[in-house]
Amino acid sequence: MAYRALYREYRPKLFQEVIGQSHITTILQNQISAEHVAHAYLFCGSRGTGKTSTAKIFARALNCESPVGGEPCGVCRACVRSARQDCPDIVEMDAATNNGVDNVRSLIEKAQYTPLELKKRVFIIDEAHMITGPAFNALLKTLEEPPSHVVFILATTEPQKIPATIISRCQRFDFHRLTAADIESNLRSVLNQANAQADDEALSIIAHAAEGSMRDALSLADQCLSFCGGTITSADVNDILGSMEQNFLFQLSEELIALNADKTLQMLDKVVRSGRTLPVFCQDLAGHFRSLLLAKTCGRCEDILECTPELMDRYLRQAEKASGSWLLSSLETLLRVRSELRYFLSPRIPLESALVRICHPEAAVSVSNLETRIALLEKQLSALASGAAVLAPVPPSPGPSAGPGPADPAEDSAVQTPADISPAPPALRTEKAPELRSAPLRNDAGAEAVWNAVLMAVERNNPLEVEFLSHAFPQSLQNNVLTVGYDKSREALYNIVNTKTHQDKISRALEEVRPGTRLATVLTTRQPVSDETEARLRAEFGDKLTIEE
Repeated sequence: MAYRALYREYRPKLFQEVIGQSHITTILQNQISAEHVAHAYLFCGSRGTGKTSTAKIFARALNCESPVGGEPCGVCRACVRSARQDCPDIVEMDAATNNGVDNVRSLIEKAQYTPLELKKRVFIIDEAHMITGPAFNALLKTLEEPPSHVVFILATTEPQKIPATIISRCQRFDFHRLTAADIESNLRSVLNQANAQADDEALSIIAHAAEGSMRDALSLADQCLSFCGGTITSADVNDILGSMEQNFLFQLSEELIALNADKTLQMLDKVVRSGRTLPVFCQDLAGHFRSLLLAKTCGRCEDILECTPELMDRYLRQAEKASGSWLLSSLETLLRVRSELRYFLSPRIPLESALVRICHPEAAVSVSNLETRIALLEKQLSALASGAAVLAPVPPSPGPSAGPGPADPAEDSAVQTPADISPAPPALRTEKAPELRSAPLRNDAGAEAVWNAVLMAVERNNPLEVEFLSHAFPQSLQNNVLTVGYDKSREALYNIVNTKTHQDKISRALEEVRPGTRLATVLTTRQPVSDETEARLRAEFGDKLTIEE
């Protein structure tokens, strides 16, 4: 006897054997028991969910001489005859190839004749959405008022392509995608009947790869049996799928979360050398990051991820090590590069670029990446507060003339115009900046202290705004006017900051740190720090000072 594929050999023969569609099979059983059967049905759902199998069971149950609870008995003459492929009263038509008006006219002609051997003549039309518009119009009247001995069952994966006039004449049933647990359970039963075995991890991988389709799962299991014999292992399934093991994905994610680009690329090299398919690997990694993002957002969500409690615990532990915005940004990067891999002769190059980009979030300017950068800066500031020798990037400082401390009364009495202001020295970064965030601002604070406080206030309310202001340097604070300058090489930023939108944000921050103070911006040319100024600053701050040229 010729070999038959698993999904054909072990197709369900009773309603109770149909997996995951009890909301449909219960209705159909009740209709048969009560003899309230409609004349037309529309079965909708994704591939491999049991539409055609349910239609065949329904056709047998309709013609069964003694149904038991709506189920075909399987032993009567009608059940035995309807189970054969050549039964003339159960007609299966593939609308993908027989979709024209002539095919529909032939079907209508057959519907006029009474059944030859059974009580009802059942027409099962697969891929019904492929029928052309004129052919649907030809079927319309017969579908609305068919002969009493005829039942139509239309099956489709794309119900949106079925005309509304057809749908309104049918009882519609929507088949659900199968859960991974249901697929695993049925796979284990089928393999036992086929005298084969598979470990739990292999069944889980097959169930998730099937994406809700029982037929896909059985086809993959059939392929695995041909590859490894009667015992299927997780390694065999991964080899056939070209995917990576779960532990490897966790290890790679650890390196990505730690922002270790070098180790990440070394692990990707192992993937390439092992012969794995890179698009499949990228899809697996994106799926892993999706699981981490859901774990970070929803907490325990085994029902959404369709995973075991032990695996859920691993997701939660790893998700705690990363921020939600970084996980989201990384997932979007992986999905974007996954869609682009087919355009490259060497998909390794864009995938390497994406992984490096994930490990360097500071390289891209976006709100989520800025949040990541701010988090890193806060860690550095915390380290500084505890005495660690780490330089924290803080807003520029103009030098000794505008440093923190009491202002010179004589300087306050002198009024300077922008033309009289001398160019400020380069930006200075000191370790004393974290004190400005926590300590209250004194009324006699200088221009540098006020400007640093303004930048911190802007950072708290508008993190993106700091990108435009970090290149400005304070020059003077006189008569409640804080003057800051932009080097002529930064004229574009100077023009942006002088727009009303940006000025309003800065004014609100300035009012918060020093009420009654106005801001003036000027375009000037920087001059290098003098030797005397640099010597004084280095004597005060030592190695904790960085001078930008």
